[in-house]
Amino acid sequence: MINMLFQLVEIIAFTTVIILAIIIFIVGTYVTRWYAKKKEWDDSLSTAFIVNIIWLITGIPISLLVEYLFGAGFLFGLLELVLAIIIGAIVVKIVYKKEFGESIIFVIVVQIVLFLIAILVGIVLGIILGIVLVALLI
Repeated sequence: MINMLFQLVEIIAFTTVIILAIIIFIVGTYVTRWYAKKKEWDDSLSTAFIVNIIWLITGIPISLLVEYLFGAGFLFGLLELVLAIIIGAIVVKIVYKKEFGESIIFVIVVQIVLFLIAILVGIVLGIILGIVLVALLI
């Protein structure tokens, strides 16, 4: 019974990471477009989509690895944020054809907004999935 409970918790944690990543991908595409437009850069949906799909593709394995190695926690969320900023700055530099300094500032602003949104969405998802877990145990 205890083993099954741990497996269920692992499945829920994995599911939460995937759902959160997809939500942040969708929101991130629009945040990237908004901020690009504000900076008078290319604000096309396709450009923002490319940047965010790369964040999604690299972010899920990084999140799973960090969570597997260290567990979930605020400090490790910050580690994921730093990795996302580094990867994002390189991608934005290439996709938007900007200098690295401009790219990293752009990415920091977008990632901080997305990080705050991810915290809120993560809390809501955690509550929902916690209720589901309790309901399954009753």
